[in-house]
Amino acid sequence: MRAGLISPVVICRTSPIRVESVSSSYKRLVTTMTYSAFNFEVFGKVQGVFFRASTIDRAKKLGVVGHVENTSSGTVTGEVQGEKQPVSQMKDWLQNTGPSGATIEKCNITNERDDLDKLSYSSFEKH
Repeated sequence: MRAGLISPVVICRTSPIRVESVSSSYKRLVTTMTYSAFNFEVFGKVQGVFFRASTIDRAKKLGVVGHVENTSSGTVTGEVQGEKQPVSQMKDWLQNTGPSGATIEKCNITNERDDLDKLSYSSFEKH
């Protein structure tokens, strides 16, 4: 490559690529980061078994953000946001694993989306 010329650079490859012209002979690849998210409600023996604390620990390990809370009807609800693969892993954990003392009868997943431009949370919070 000749000195002084800009080479193509891939910044991130998580969503469709947008090409912007840098010069007539070189192009810079730029992507727009999008995030996945879903809301959840977990039914079963999910209160009094450290479900919220375990959910926060799991979320931190996976690098996702959101919130979790107990409801007056005995369920646990919340929202998860982040990159697609960790969000999918969190969904699987909520539906099938949970903390050791919990018994998950069912987990309703709602409001699934893969088009968030930015995250609404900076961490995983207990409400």
